[in-house]
Amino acid sequence: MDQQKSQSRRQLDKGQACYNCRLRCDSVRPICGPCARFGGGALEDCEYTAESGIARSQVLEEQISIIESRIQQLEQPNENQASVGLHNPYQSSYGSLALTNPQPQAGPSGSRSQPPPTLIAQPSGEGSPPEFYSDIVSLNISLPTPTIKSILTLHRVDNFLRRASQIGFFLNTQMFDSISSRAALSQIVCPALIDAICLWGSHLSHSDALSSQTTTLLPEALRSAAMSLSNQRNPNTVIQTIQAEALLAQYFFRNARILEGKYHASTAVSIALSSGFHKIRSANTQSNAPQSLTGYPPTAEEEGERINAFWAVLMLNNTWLAADGSPGDVSYAIVDTPWPLDIELYSQTHLQPSHSSSTVENFLTNVPDHATSLVALHAKAAIVFDQACRLATQFTETMNHTNQPNNHRAEYSRLHQVIESLKEALPPISSSEVESQSLLLVIYSFVHTATIQLNNPFRLHFDFSRSRAINAAIAIVDCMRQSNLPEFGYIDAIVGTLWMAASQVFMTELSQARYNSGSSRQNVQQFRQGVETILAAMSVFSDCQMIGMQLDTARRNYAAIRN
Repeated sequence: MDQQKSQSRRQLDKGQACYNCRLRCDSVRPICGPCARFGGGALEDCEYTAESGIARSQVLEEQISIIESRIQQLEQPNENQASVGLHNPYQSSYGSLALTNPQPQAGPSGSRSQPPPTLIAQPSGEGSPPEFYSDIVSLNISLPTPTIKSILTLHRVDNFLRRASQIGFFLNTQMFDSISSRAALSQIVCPALIDAICLWGSHLSHSDALSSQTTTLLPEALRSAAMSLSNQRNPNTVIQTIQAEALLAQYFFRNARILEGKYHASTAVSIALSSGFHKIRSANTQSNAPQSLTGYPPTAEEEGERINAFWAVLMLNNTWLAADGSPGDVSYAIVDTPWPLDIELYSQTHLQPSHSSSTVENFLTNVPDHATSLVALHAKAAIVFDQACRLATQFTETMNHTNQPNNHRAEYSRLHQVIESLKEALPPISSSEVESQSLLLVIYSFVHTATIQLNNPFRLHFDFSRSRAINAAIAIVDCMRQSNLPEFGYIDAIVGTLWMAASQVFMTELSQARYNSGSSRQNVQQFRQGVETILAAMSVFSDCQMIGMQLDTARRNYAAIRN
């Protein structure tokens, strides 16, 4: 016994002590005495560096560092001469979704009004599955699969966060600030949202190897979203599931898969409505949110996230339904939730009304509300676009039967006044920062396209409607010229539809000018420049499959006029 004690106290040579404890180690294998006592024998075998000079933990740390460096090379190939050349991952065909628009008229206009643009979805295929983790495997590194997934997950999250606000991420991104592993991420973010973010992170990557992983990540994201609320319905899971569904909808819209996009947008709205997000701070005390989400008082930031969540998914759902010509499925009459704010402003409680009611109905009757944040202006712009599309459809159907445009004068005048008031509230686009400029261009495009849609049914009957539509299309082109488009990097896929409507105004005028000797050469030149500016702007964002497909349609229409 004395001999054993003396042996345990002797000075161990370098490398003979366990890498885990180092202190008073008895060098017993496979688990030394201190480690066995500390973990009750539950720890893994001890690591000794005497044989190799380096512990496995140190090897893994070094390998992780190499992978992180490799990922940086893939993301920023121009900063390292040794980086591999990458090709554009978006050079595949535009897909099979067809855009049906009124064709430019080849002769004098008839008496029937033209309907607004309609999106028609058809099935589209996926590419072949990529070779997963190919770039990591090529490094000949033997990392465990969970470690590789953790590194790639954090990289995708970081890639997504650079564009989060532009994609419609309404949650506070500060939740990601202290995350250092996938395990840590899973403790605060539900699987559905993690998978949706990873899908977007890979999609936005400039690396062909990383962006090609979307074919593997998409089924995982869809599966997680479908199961997200099956086991628990706590407030965090609910709002994060809404966010995940919204991101999936945006992904499908961007990739010209409209039917699937509408499904996920509708799902997001349904969850928000069932959670009472349309009745936040409602003046009607009988219409408050269900107790399941309000069992405890939310913080100002939590309530702000719910407010922003509701408006984000309402906009997403209603604008794409309007663009598609589908009936609306959410009545604005039920909305009492106050207008949204920038997420960091919710801590200033004086900015929000204590009670709110008939939010959208008041807006549509020109009741002042002083809601001027960019997110509020975005919501208002989306609403007037939605309303203009629906009124235009009603006007067209009625006039094709009665040919009495004056029957709609009151409805037309009311919405026209709302649109004009909203235009006056918009900040100038030219003096804004790039990120705000991107959102402002979407907002301006919504508002001016609302004017186009509202006046389209009456263009053949009233000169003032024709002039208003032309001026609105010119205003969209002016906004494009004031914006630094190449710096945006990303823009909402809905602008493809909005800009198509503007280009159609110009092309219709050009088509009619061929049969009207009274058209001035100056006007014809202005209309041509308008079309060409829109085509150039769409080409900047043609990596978005939806916009790229619409660009192809617009080019064909323009070529038909010029021939």
